[in-house]
Amino acid sequence: MQIKFKKVHTKKDLIISAIVLAAGIGLYFINAGLGIFLAVCGLLMLLFYKEGYTREGEDVALRKEAFDIAHSCKDSLKGFLEGKDVEPEVKTNINGGIIRLEVFYNATAPIAYAQLFDFSNYTYKPATEIVELRGDRAEKLINKLKSIA
Repeated sequence: MQIKFKKVHTKKDLIISAIVLAAGIGLYFINAGLGIFLAVCGLLMLLFYKEGYTREGEDVALRKEAFDIAHSCKDSLKGFLEGKDVEPEVKTNINGGIIRLEVFYNATAPIAYAQLFDFSNYTYKPATEIVELRGDRAEKLINKLKSIA
């Protein structure tokens, strides 16, 4: 089963777009050219600026972050994602190479989707499939990643 995500507007995106649009409309009366420019920027942001993600078929807004982690942590992270009762080890010391952990998560609803990537020949190649984490496992991973961010 392949998990797919779609980009969506978040409340923050809509607020920022509305502020830029309002600033453009207000500035139009002082400097018409600059006001029109800002208003057009606000409209374009409203159309195209999407920072959130949702899994197809669900309504939970997710945030995406990528972490470069030391290669020595790969086994513990892979074991954690496979469902083994392992404490995920997360270090950012990159002396021995790096792996990338991409996480789609929602901090308020304990849900996360994670995937590991290996760095090889100047590209990242998937080392695992996207894994869905819920409840305590999702909270544990999110808290570990917040401690290094």
